[in-house]
Amino acid sequence: MNKLSTYQKSVIALLTTMVGVGITSTYLTTSELKETNALLASSITIQNHIKTESAGVNQSLSKILSLSENTEPVQQPEAQPEEPDLNLSQVQLDSNTLTYGNENARFSLVTYMDFQCPYCQRFASTPETLVDKANGGLVNWKWKNSPLPFHEPNATDYAVKMLCAGAQNTDNHWKIISMWGNHEIDFATADMVGMFELDPVAYNTCLKTDSVKLTLDKDKAESRALGVSGTPTTVIVDNKTGEKRVIEGAVPMDMFVNTIEAMMKKSQ
Repeated sequence: MNKLSTYQKSVIALLTTMVGVGITSTYLTTSELKETNALLASSITIQNHIKTESAGVNQSLSKILSLSENTEPVQQPEAQPEEPDLNLSQVQLDSNTLTYGNENARFSLVTYMDFQCPYCQRFASTPETLVDKANGGLVNWKWKNSPLPFHEPNATDYAVKMLCAGAQNTDNHWKIISMWGNHEIDFATADMVGMFELDPVAYNTCLKTDSVKLTLDKDKAESRALGVSGTPTTVIVDNKTGEKRVIEGAVPMDMFVNTIEAMMKKSQ
């Protein structure tokens, strides 16, 4: 029989709570000891993984907080991933484009999104956080509705609800998007009038008007002309130089920060 150390017993107590491992004896057989050591190794691996993930997030936020027009050039890898073949001349930005953050920001994250897309929902907090943390209002977020055909009609219906709630108070656009990204709203069942203190007559009228549909049709046409085939798709626009770069998918924030840094370096 093998006697357990104090550390082994404390970790086993934790694992018992987490995964239901039922080890209570102070002494173990050789086979039980092997199993215990394997569990200890797993716990160490998990702890190291958590530390690595946390360090990555903190590093990303640190870079965002320091990002500014005066950022020192950073060393970029020579081999860059190939960008999707999109017709970037089709990106249209005007005063009617939904914008979160500084209207005069140098960089815009133009996202083509679908309210029925789970990847978009998971991704929604990324541009929001980047805009909130970027130094000096350097970045803004511009939303484009790009409902995919196989998500219809719900994707369009939900976009209409968001636009009509925002028609009464522009802050509602981003409140709804943020709530959706945090799984705090279900468009199918939500009482939009009650949740956002809307005028019910104006809201219900808006749901049936052509003006909202025209806005959506414009976004859809732009998305098709651009060549968007999946969501989320983000075009990073340097409003100073006109350069545009594409990032597809719900990628980590670091990819956006590194791309913006590279665009700034290129323009220096």
